[in-house]
Amino acid sequence: MRDISTTRTTKYFKRTLLVSAILSAINLSAVSAQETNQTVEDDDKDVERIMVTASKRLRGLQESPVAITVVSGLAVDQAKVLDMNDLQTLVPTLRVTPLQRSINTNFAIRGFGNGTNNTGIEPSVGIFIDGVYRSRAAAQIGDLPRLQQIEVLSGPQSTLFGKNASAGVINVRTMEPAHTLEGNIELGAGNFNQKLVKGYITNGITEELAFSLSGGFQ
Repeated sequence: MRDISTTRTTKYFKRTLLVSAILSAINLSAVSAQETNQTVEDDDKDVERIMVTASKRLRGLQESPVAITVVSGLAVDQAKVLDMNDLQTLVPTLRVTPLQRSINTNFAIRGFGNGTNNTGIEPSVGIFIDGVYRSRAAAQIGDLPRLQQIEVLSGPQSTLFGKNASAGVINVRTMEPAHTLEGNIELGAGNFNQKLVKGYITNGITEELAFSLSGGFQ
């Protein structure tokens, strides 16, 4: 005849072991999830986040439902891009075709553009510099000493940028004025008697007001 108290003690011991195993598994899962979240947060801090204004508000590049090619100001400086014509070396989808005059320059994105040499026909690729629309190529091609980044939007963008953006948009952003004194002057010379001078200066006036002055000659 088995001892009833011994049997009860064995069952209680087995249940205790089972509960302990379940609690240990839960604690391990919680610790693992916490470590995973910490690793993701650390990775997010290490990865540079690219911000764009393609949707008329500042948001991350991966959050924008538009095909965008972003060229940073550093890349423009390293590639010695002087105007929109040189920009096509950094943006594969962009084609710039200079014609008789700079005002007749044709822009095409993904092969789509107005393809015309008629000054009276409006372009199908919109050029915006700090949110201001440039209606003619003569105003679109210029040096920007304090360039932050250039966003090239592929495909129709007329919903946000108007009728002259049926093929795409080139959105140029310059740096905001700094509250600390900063300046730069660049001189250059090249073939065919090329001379290049450009520079900028920025500084704070008050705690809430700053100015930025830039210019260039080519």
